[in-house]
Amino acid sequence: MSTGPGKFVSLFVGILVILLDIPVGSAFVLVEEVPPMESSETKGSSVVPPLICDGEECPEKNRDAMFSPLDSKPPTMEYGWWLEFWSDKDQNGMDDRLQMILSGERESVSKTSIVGQDGRQTVAIIIHYAWHPGDSDIESIRSVIESHGWDAEGSWFMAMDHLDAIVVDHVPVKSLVEIWSLEGVVLVEEQNVIVPYLNLATKGSKVRSSDIYDEALWELDYDGSGKVIAIVDTGVDNEHFSLDDFSDDNNDNSNEPDDLEDPKWVGGCDSTGLGSSGCNDEDPDDGDGHGTHVAGIALGTGDSSRENQGYAPGSYLVDVKVMEDYGGGNVQSILAGLQWVINNRDTDWGNNASSRGIQVVSMSFGRGDISGGGESDNGTSAEANLVNQASENGLVCIAAIGNDGDNRVNSVGAADTSITVGWLDDKNTIDRDDDSLSSNSNYGPRIDDGDGDSWDEMKPWVVAPGSNINSARHAESTSIIPGSEVNRASDEYTSKSGSSMSTPAVAGLVAIMLEIGEDRNMEFMEEDEPGLERYEGIRSLLAGGSEFRDGWSIDETFEGNNWNNKYGFGIVDGAEVAREMFGTGGGGGGNQTTGPGDVQEGNWVDIESPERWSWLVEGESYSLRGSIDKDGKDNGTIEEVIAFVEIEYREPGMPRSKEVLVNWTNPIGIMNWTIPFQVPEFPEHYNDISVCAFASARNEIGRWSNNTELCYHVGRVNITLESPSGTGELDGTVQVSGQFQSIFNATIEWRLDNEDWEFGAFYDDGWDDDIHIDGNDPLKAHDACVHMFRGDSSGSCSDDDYGWTQWSFNWDTTRVKDDQYRLSVRVVSALGVVSEEIRRLVQVDNVDPRPDLLFVSKSISVQEYGIAIQESYVNTFLEVRATIRNTGDQAATDVGITLEEWGERRDEYLIANIDSGEFVEVVLYWNPMESGDALISISLDPMNSIEELDDSNNLLSGTFNVIPRPEGVDLAIRQGAISASTVSSPIPRPNEPVVVQSRVDNLGSGDASEVKGSLEMMIPERGWEEIYTITLPLIPGGSHATISFPFTPNATGPVDLRVSVILENGSDNDWSNNVRSKTILVDPSTLSGPRQAELKSGETPVQVVSIDEEGDILISEKDGKLLMYKLTPSKSLIECNNVVEDRWSGDLSVVSTDEGYAHIFWTRRYLDSFGFLMQTISYSTIDASCRMTPIQDLMPGIPLSDGKYWGIDVDVEGSEILVSGYHRDAFNGGALDDVTNIFLLYADTPLSSSDWVLNPRVISDIDPDPTQTDPLSVELGYEQAHILYQEIRNDSTGKDRLGVWYAHGGIGQETWSYRKAVGDETALPVMKVIVDGKEERILSIWREGSPQDSELVAFVTDSAFTVEDGMEARIPARGLSSIEIAESERGIQVLFDMVGPNGPQIEYGVVDIENNWIGLSNSLVKGQLSSIGRSYDTGETMVVVSSSGGWEIRTIIDDNSERRDSDFSDQIRSSLGLDQESFDILVIGVSFAVLALGITAILSLSGQGMRWMNKRRALDRESSVVMEDDVVDMIGDSDIRVGLDEVEIANHEPQESGEISGQDSRRARRERRTSEGQEGPISELSLPSPLEDEVGEPIPPLAIAESAQVACLECGSRFQADSGVSAAKCPVCGSRVNL
Repeated sequence: MSTGPGKFVSLFVGILVILLDIPVGSAFVLVEEVPPMESSETKGSSVVPPLICDGEECPEKNRDAMFSPLDSKPPTMEYGWWLEFWSDKDQNGMDDRLQMILSGERESVSKTSIVGQDGRQTVAIIIHYAWHPGDSDIESIRSVIESHGWDAEGSWFMAMDHLDAIVVDHVPVKSLVEIWSLEGVVLVEEQNVIVPYLNLATKGSKVRSSDIYDEALWELDYDGSGKVIAIVDTGVDNEHFSLDDFSDDNNDNSNEPDDLEDPKWVGGCDSTGLGSSGCNDEDPDDGDGHGTHVAGIALGTGDSSRENQGYAPGSYLVDVKVMEDYGGGNVQSILAGLQWVINNRDTDWGNNASSRGIQVVSMSFGRGDISGGGESDNGTSAEANLVNQASENGLVCIAAIGNDGDNRVNSVGAADTSITVGWLDDKNTIDRDDDSLSSNSNYGPRIDDGDGDSWDEMKPWVVAPGSNINSARHAESTSIIPGSEVNRASDEYTSKSGSSMSTPAVAGLVAIMLEIGEDRNMEFMEEDEPGLERYEGIRSLLAGGSEFRDGWSIDETFEGNNWNNKYGFGIVDGAEVAREMFGTGGGGGGNQTTGPGDVQEGNWVDIESPERWSWLVEGESYSLRGSIDKDGKDNGTIEEVIAFVEIEYREPGMPRSKEVLVNWTNPIGIMNWTIPFQVPEFPEHYNDISVCAFASARNEIGRWSNNTELCYHVGRVNITLESPSGTGELDGTVQVSGQFQSIFNATIEWRLDNEDWEFGAFYDDGWDDDIHIDGNDPLKAHDACVHMFRGDSSGSCSDDDYGWTQWSFNWDTTRVKDDQYRLSVRVVSALGVVSEEIRRLVQVDNVDPRPDLLFVSKSISVQEYGIAIQESYVNTFLEVRATIRNTGDQAATDVGITLEEWGERRDEYLIANIDSGEFVEVVLYWNPMESGDALISISLDPMNSIEELDDSNNLLSGTFNVIPRPEGVDLAIRQGAISASTVSSPIPRPNEPVVVQSRVDNLGSGDASEVKGSLEMMIPERGWEEIYTITLPLIPGGSHATISFPFTPNATGPVDLRVSVILENGSDNDWSNNVRSKTILVDPSTLSGPRQAELKSGETPVQVVSIDEEGDILISEKDGKLLMYKLTPSKSLIECNNVVEDRWSGDLSVVSTDEGYAHIFWTRRYLDSFGFLMQTISYSTIDASCRMTPIQDLMPGIPLSDGKYWGIDVDVEGSEILVSGYHRDAFNGGALDDVTNIFLLYADTPLSSSDWVLNPRVISDIDPDPTQTDPLSVELGYEQAHILYQEIRNDSTGKDRLGVWYAHGGIGQETWSYRKAVGDETALPVMKVIVDGKEERILSIWREGSPQDSELVAFVTDSAFTVEDGMEARIPARGLSSIEIAESERGIQVLFDMVGPNGPQIEYGVVDIENNWIGLSNSLVKGQLSSIGRSYDTGETMVVVSSSGGWEIRTIIDDNSERRDSDFSDQIRSSLGLDQESFDILVIGVSFAVLALGITAILSLSGQGMRWMNKRRALDRESSVVMEDDVVDMIGDSDIRVGLDEVEIANHEPQESGEISGQDSRRARRERRTSEGQEGPISELSLPSPLEDEVGEPIPPLAIAESAQVACLECGSRFQADSGVSAAKCPVCGSRVNL
């Protein structure tokens, strides 16, 4: 704050304004000299897009604001500070990052961003003024942003108390220039996006006493008592037993702080509330876990065990929640939280007199890369300025430096007055000697702010332990909403790493320092209103009281203390800080001294460890320990002890050399002191190595004691393994041998795998010396080297003898069964030093090849249709499963397997063959008939017919609870029990009769009679209406029945049905399960019949790939190989000659195109040139002929021992390809910190690996579980990409489980800022993005809940994941294990499997985003879903099904596919449910059948005609009667001609055409032909039509004879008669014919 004469000048000018009536609208005048502004050219504006006003570059704004509004206040910050703002290179007052957003080069990174009226993501900003803004400034801002569509509801708007600024979010981008142009606005800053920087530490920091360091702060009775630490973080679960009270007497985590006698928590606030502005006083919970962990490090008591204690267990807790439950947020929450802390710096918390205000602020967070790249800033951000204001108000602010491993300091860590902390890796030991900076810790210096002070660029100030810190674990939430309180924290602890963990360590140490300062009335604690002096005092003490080591470079100095850009002023040291504060320190710069004074007398110091004459070993760490000789005289009061350690060695041909291991340094402690050191390793040809240690003490009058000196010989302990070599098989007794180096003696130990170590051999050095002899040096009679197995009998050693000694022992391999083992050996020296373990894989083979069957599973799994259960009703059909393996070296054939219940056989199974090494899952069936605990057993080879290596492991047993069925009747319609189908397909089709069926179970033991079933349909605006009822006569107890209803849908789309059953005569135990609703999909499609996928034994289909009409591809897997089959149009398999991959590592993603090929991506393993097993992601394309393009490796190879790639997915849009997946530890420079990121690969028509652009951490530092995580889902949208991924939820549930998160961002954006938790306890996430112009609509589907009680959830949302009205569905889907989607002409097809009452079944549905409906789902077929493939050419969807009969391929055939012309033959094919090739075969077969029938008919008629002709000729010869054929009428010239006057027609009344018999018709035709064929006078007697006949009397049959031929007038037949006959009988109709 300005305190110069400017205020008086302002007052004077104000009086002049009033007296002279000068029209100036200001209350005071700012006359401080403003430094000249640099031009944009000098600040590098070439990299920043220009600021545009009305289409042109904005004119330079005058930011030398001198006059403020009447309602404003004097500024709280130094005038002109904005001229050095770190992200304003062109010096125009607009944050460069916002200018990039305005130009379209960048998008908003705000965590609260929404879509504004301008169609762009809104921004979160801080508007800085030259004065403290008043009401008129606030109203001006509101007016501007509201004119551009800003809505106050749900938005953040906060005028700062301690900054001259207004903080706003949801600001439309188009309003930025207008805000910038407002009077008094000197800077518009983009809010930074803040992310957190993620038992031995307190001991190693010498705050808590240990066996190594006995001088510690706690031993001085200082533990931070009375001091209050504000944990500014993600919230704190202060009910944790380490954070609830001081006494640790409370064991009830439901108690609130007010319920406890000695609570640690005294106050808190939450600034993360949705739509709130400011920090609300409350006790916030921790939905992420970061804040609770941090609080435990700073001030945890470690619960009643006092094990995991923090640095200042006596301090009070103030909990300030500034980050969301996902672990981040906009800086607006940080500003609100820090402002609340400053305002409460003197608050009386009402707890007791000791807990007043706040003294220390711990801040383990900083700006993420997403906010503007990875560069540092110079401490001019809004949050950094507010930290400076907090320091001016007496608070000591501790900040984390960050975890990028870069020279990067930003946000609160870059503030001038923050004590910034680096991350030290203490190697999980108390011993400080092995501590080093983590490779992931950021380092300094900070960017110079140009103020002339160098100390504020010294970041970090100190470093503190931050690796694998065990601290309090928060309570995770069971709610979908992060942070929802359900469970409460108790006494669980977890381990985390990062500068986030180092920061609270220093915060706790500072609380203790403030306690000491107050107790000793130190100057910086005496102020009534403490200001910067308090921070400065703590800063100086830390600089002088930290350990600065010799090997570090000295980059700067401060107050005589050395500073290094990575370690700062050194490693925090509680003991040395105490010495500094008590005035007994040895000076700064690492506490090193110049050694004892020139005058020395007396021997007051004893060196106790290592003991005199001890041997040390190269590469080992030791602690030099000692004490003050309490019996010594004239030593006075000892005030200081110093120690020195050096090593001597000799290189052959060179004189002896020395190196200092520990320079004269103050050890830990005085009366009992210790200092660590490490013996380095030397080349083998160095010898005569020894270490000497010196110690001296100083009393109160400055007198130094004589040096106490002890020297130690140094040796080596090593071993090699020469035999067995591991290349051949071992049998019988084998000699194990190698060489060793040791001291005094050597014990060789060995073991197999991880079993206990066994004795192998013992070797002595041949000399009788004791290892430790307190007296004269026993080595005087011979060289020391003889004890390293180097000497000869004379006691001398040769320089070229390095002590390598042969060792061996015999191993009887028959003691173990034939198998592969890891053989390990080590040597243990007489000193107790153990060498490194040497390992080798060996194969034991003593017995002739035999199988060896054993159970891989440790227990029996009882399942119902694939779902593991713990109990079941009596008389339930169950599956009993176990996994077995043949570990022998020969196949087992005809393996019998039996299932027994209490020794009684219930099922048996025979496996024809189990190859060596093969795994087999055994499924047996059991129907328990008695209740109670049943003992069930699976036995392998129960008749002992197979000679095995070991048959003692062939039995697996367990108990299972069988519960009795309830008395009475309990009707139930279970999940998946309702289906609907037509005669030809399980998919209901419009305007075709459908049968709706439902299985009804009777879960009770009593019979149910007269069961009435009803089918209802949901009618819009009318509700449920009954459409059919039916009655079942009987459903026996423990059984089930199927009830059927007819139904005819009249339109395509979803139909909601409800089936209910009631017992008409009786009561039901549970009416709630008598009704079930079902949405069925009416769809113009048909399911084809099954085609068996005949794969090889042990082969599993992985993916079906639709290519074109010529064929498709099926990819399968066996023994780690990806194989290919060509699928013909009839879905038969033809094996391809090539394979996709020989070393597949489990992930595959395929996308088909409409150009006759598919893109294929997979993970694979390979051996690099050094023999390491590596993993990468590969890419190729494939066509219908199995041809693949050259394989491209896309990701850097990663050793499988260090990490992996998994969960990959791909999306293709035209020539653009986008690939994403999880990767762990691939981009951390080799540091094994188990960090998992999500990568993004992008290419446009890639021809080689170099064409791909990689973003390695588009979403960084997530916490998935590779063993449970499913593939993520990535989609291309409009100018951005979308990802659904899984991460372990860190909210209050009490158990780890996977949640699903949604994120989106630009493909070229380094880190995506938009992340949203959208599902809890999830699996199998899939997503489809539909782009319509600039609008994106997203379909997201996943499984939610445990497999035993899971649901399929489907949402249609926008890019902010806001669910559209009516576009959400939740489908019960017990046992759901696979979800697949495919885009079709009618919508997005959805297929998934579940376990219904009849076993696994596949469901089918459609989501029509265009028409806004979700149709889920129809029961398609029994079995489990493997994969699907959608054909662009045929409009068919192939489905690969795992059924009880093996692998099947089915096809969903669309009736109205737009991709092909639909004709009559297509309709017939669809109705028959056949694929194209099967239909073609059927047509060909029918055609051949018709042709054959036609030929047969022709041949038959021809034969009849020939026979008739032959008969007629015979009659002509024999004068016999010839009958006329029924079809062919043959009349000769000699036939009788009948006239009308000679014939009378009997049938006078006409008949309807439909009533004329065949006989009558034929007779009439013959009569007409007869009359038409007559000649001469008969021609006039043509027969009239029946309509012209007159009714008359019937005339008798009349025949007119001509020669010997006679015609019957009754039936029209002709025959011959002998001459002279007066009458004859017609041989056809029997009528009398008169001649």
